[in-house]
Amino acid sequence: LYVHLTNDHVGRKSTNNLCLTCNWGSCSVVTVKRDHITSHLRVHIPLKPHNCEICQKSFKRPQDLKKHEKTH
Repeated sequence: LYVHLTNDHVGRKSTNNLCLTCNWGSCSVVTVKRDHITSHLRVHIPLKPHNCEICQKSFKRPQDLKKHEKTH
């Protein structure tokens, strides 16, 4: 799902179909960079692929896991 969203809905500058506005439901977040909008999209989907090796807690974004790991 995430790959589909980033490839088909966000697009790429090189293919002239880049969209930096989130159109999920009533969300209207606008970003200035592709990686910002792709990171934002994670708040809308249930995937949590980043797992803490110590306590097995899961996170949507790698930076959230990194912040959590500092608590151990």
